Amino acid sequence: MRALRAAGVAVVVGGLLFLMLDSGAVTPERAPRVVSVSLAALGALFGLGAWATSVGGRPERAPLFAGLAAGLLGYAVARLLR
Repeated sequence: MRALRAAGVAVVVGGLLFLMLDSGAVTPERAPRVVSVSLAALGALFGLGAWATSVGGRPERAPLFAGLAAGLLGYAVARLLR
């Protein structure tokens, strides 16, 4: 159940990032590629947050942070490879 929740959050985060940064629906131009570095750094911070909550006594929050981390890191890598 935790993995399913984290995967759902990751898909939603990735979809929202695509909509806001690259789809052209919000702004006519795509965000610069350097934004991917910031997304990856933020994803790493959320990954640390997932680890900290899982070992620090609040494991119910870990799937949310893990999903945020996976969505941000996955989208950052996809932007860099595209």
